[in-house]
Amino acid sequence: MAPFVRITFTSFDWGNHPHLVDKPFCAVKMKECVLTEQGRTLVQRRRTLYPAWGGSIDAHAVAGRSMSVVLMKSREEKMAEGSVDIMVLAKHCVAKNGSTEFWVDMLPSGTVLLRLQIFTEQTDTSA
Repeated sequence: MAPFVRITFTSFDWGNHPHLVDKPFCAVKMKECVLTEQGRTLVQRRRTLYPAWGGSIDAHAVAGRSMSVVLMKSREEKMAEGSVDIMVLAKHCVAKNGSTEFWVDMLPSGTVLLRLQIFTEQTDTSA
């Protein structure tokens, strides 16, 4: 089985929107790269996740999988959006001995702090 990254949504910074005092909520969309006749495209095959601040999600580290994070003021009002490749997160974890923090830049402004931990398949060699 592929290793997976446990992603915890730690905090956020509004950037150019400091006047906003309400805590936003996150919408997370996992997308996979698919080859089509027109070329490569990202397709969302799983439902959108809404983790609470301090909550975690798990994502398998496979090539072509990306995560889109949307900061929402309300169900109808999107404030900022950013994307990151899951393999980038996994490699960042491995380079930092299994766990680290990672800032995701949002557009039009802002950042989201993720706490990351990678889990790999362990095989039991004692029989």
